[in-house]
Amino acid sequence: MTESERFVPGEGVYLSREVRAGDRTHEIGTRAHVLADHGHVIVLHLDSADAEVVTCPTAHVARAVERVARTPLPHHASPWLRPSTG
Repeated sequence: MTESERFVPGEGVYLSREVRAGDRTHEIGTRAHVLADHGHVIVLHLDSADAEVVTCPTAHVARAVERVARTPLPHHASPWLRPSTG
């Protein structure tokens, strides 16, 4: 892992694998915020109903995308009149 791939504290992420913390299992897709990145281990604050702080491998999280990229809608042809020449 390089320095440019590290997570920033406060960055939004999602769990890409189930994470077991004590007697609870947190599901894939649970949103979290990074508290600390220690290379191969990351400390997260989960945003679920049973929010808690967990530690898991960095490979178990994926960066959250700010907004979804959308395909631009095709431009509909609008009718226009051309002047006649004769």
